[in-house]
Amino acid sequence: MENNTLISSELEQMRAQIDVLKEKLDKQNIINDQHIRRSMKSKMSDINKIVTVTICLGVFALIFSTGFFYWQRCTMAFVIFTAVMLATCLALTIEEKIRLGDMDFSKGNLVETAKSLSKIRTRYKNWYKIAVPVLIIWFVWMTYEMAGILGLGSMTTVYFSCGATIGIIAGGIAGFSMNRKIVRKATEILEQIEELQQGSC
Repeated sequence: MENNTLISSELEQMRAQIDVLKEKLDKQNIINDQHIRRSMKSKMSDINKIVTVTICLGVFALIFSTGFFYWQRCTMAFVIFTAVMLATCLALTIEEKIRLGDMDFSKGNLVETAKSLSKIRTRYKNWYKIAVPVLIIWFVWMTYEMAGILGLGSMTTVYFSCGATIGIIAGGIAGFSMNRKIVRKATEILEQIEELQQGSC
């Protein structure tokens, strides 16, 4: 009888220890979950800042470039092409900004968030496939327009072309850098979402 009582007491102690251990593990999982979600929100905040800066630069470029080329008396076709090109880029960036704003990392189910973020990452990874050819066409057209206005063999045309080339290269490097940062942080967030999903299984 005493042996049975002793065994029963030991079993109760073991159950109590297991319950305490489970409680600690549950708390640890909750803390880990919260830490990952905070990290994701921080990375998303960085992405939003980059996109916001891009939108501000896009608004400035749209107003300044369109006004400048119109004032320089470039052909209306070129002015319209410039405006449409910049407005399209701006509209697409604003659309991405809205998509990013709709994401909520406090929700338990992150499947839809991951799908939406994956689409955004894919767009940013592939942007150069369209942007670079369009930019080349625009640059060649701009050089032709300004050469016709300033004089084909004039030094002013040479200076303008050199300045424009330097500006486009500098802008391209900055844009490529921001693009890579967005893609990298989006990839990190998607990896963290996958980690959370695996932990919840």
